Amino acid sequence: MAQLLASRCGPRGGSKRTSTAQGYFDVLKHFATVLAKADPVPSRPGELTAAHFQAFRKRYEEVPTALRQYIQALRRMMQPRDELTADARRELLRTRLPTGTPDGRIFAYSDGEWQQIMTALRHDIRTCRDRIREGLRLLAAFRPGDLEAGSREEDLGRLLDLFARTGDLPRRRSASGRGDHTWEVLRLGGFKGISRMLCLTGNESTAFALLMCALTAENFGTVKKWPAAHTRPDGGFGALAVALIEESKPRRGPEHEHMVMALEDLPSSLREVFGEQNGDSKLFRSPLRLYELLLELTQVARQLSGESAAFLSYSPPVRSRQGQWSTSPHSRNWALSHGFSPSKDSESDKPAIDVRRIRQTALELQRRPVAHTARTLRDHYLRRSSTVQSQGRVLVGQALREQIAKARAAAEVPVFTPTFLERAAADPTGAAAEAGLEAEVLKRMLTGEQDTVVTACTDHHDGPHSPPGQPCTASFLVCLNCKNARALPHHLPVQVAVHDRLLALRPNLDPHLWRVRYETTVHQLRDIIDHYTPAEQTDARGPLPPHQERLVADLLAGRLDLR
Repeated sequence: MAQLLASRCGPRGGSKRTSTAQGYFDVLKHFATVLAKADPVPSRPGELTAAHFQAFRKRYEEVPTALRQYIQALRRMMQPRDELTADARRELLRTRLPTGTPDGRIFAYSDGEWQQIMTALRHDIRTCRDRIREGLRLLAAFRPGDLEAGSREEDLGRLLDLFARTGDLPRRRSASGRGDHTWEVLRLGGFKGISRMLCLTGNESTAFALLMCALTAENFGTVKKWPAAHTRPDGGFGALAVALIEESKPRRGPEHEHMVMALEDLPSSLREVFGEQNGDSKLFRSPLRLYELLLELTQVARQLSGESAAFLSYSPPVRSRQGQWSTSPHSRNWALSHGFSPSKDSESDKPAIDVRRIRQTALELQRRPVAHTARTLRDHYLRRSSTVQSQGRVLVGQALREQIAKARAAAEVPVFTPTFLERAAADPTGAAAEAGLEAEVLKRMLTGEQDTVVTACTDHHDGPHSPPGQPCTASFLVCLNCKNARALPHHLPVQVAVHDRLLALRPNLDPHLWRVRYETTVHQLRDIIDHYTPAEQTDARGPLPPHQERLVADLLAGRLDLR
């Protein structure tokens, strides 16, 4: 068990948090409790049996969530090991896990929820951008002496310069040696107000990190540890417009922990789309522009703190507590400060902020793998998405309907309309050539000599269901699928009668049996009947002559089929 824990939580393991390591330790402790009650107690991995895993499952079967987590943890630790017997390994992997509750699944935000979150993030970034840029402007104007002497701006610039150099502001002397700030500091906004003219707050740093996750579809835990140091292959200008950042994902293991993230600007096609809008339209859609803004707003903070992190914020001193620099944004604090529900179970008109759901939403919007393979994107992130599943069903349904339509069009029986028959009476040779038939064949079809039941046949010795030169032996209903079939106006009464009687059979037969036997035939007859006007269809539904009535009855009863 010590080896198992070391394999997951040691230097070459994939765990990156203390809480994860504690979770693995707890699982092994619970498993050891079960093994201690076995008779005999196993002393080495090879002595573990299927019964031991069954006992562990039975102990926690009343708590499905815990059982699912424990079995999954055991599988991750024990599956790669060779010490287990075949029966024990089979039982460990065969153990059926409880179905996860719907509340445990990760769903993307709806369009309305996503818009709420993005609006709040953009508002924070706009606010801190305008505030800090104003502070940097005053600082840049004060140092060469460009501000009016004795003005409020000069006084504020002097304090900003002092803070940018020392990280503190003038104080009144006290017995302790560190008194409150002077009245001038309080008059010009206090220590908090002045320091925030050059530094981000914790929530503003978090807003940058969350928006960057939404733009890049990266993990929040990875993004918030990005460094300020980066590489610009384009030299800071040019068509490439990309910055390369080295990021770390410890749970990948030491071989794959470090990777390079490329932050790109908007492609040229999208730059044209947003070209006539304000600069914010480009900023909030470009990871590169957002990253550059972040570095611009945190430059003074890095000089004072000596930190190299990109997401750097400052908390002013409160009473006895000194000011603190922070390089770790907290999404929960930002959510609470903006009125977002702290958890998914609370009743609020705003959604709960979950960094996993932000990444899920971003991946569904972008549909491209980010720090994982295309297979992982497809089988893990998109497969669990209700939006993607719904879109997939629509897409598959549309494709199937298109294929059905193509199949029907390919097998559709050509219909000789009354207009065609008029041309055939005036010019038999020309009409036959138009129909792709010999004139003699067309003549026999017009006189009814080539009739089957619901169509006419161009050559019953050339059917697809019999050897060449032999008479066709297929059922007359199958004629609708044959390349030799042709429909003429004098067939319409029989076609209508067969169509209507097949529909009348549907309530009296097993639904599956009716679909298999008659549904395709009904659709084919419907396609032929629709070539005629409603008036012609109504006339065809009149009483049939006795010989046609017998023909329809024999066809549906199967008396015309060879047995």
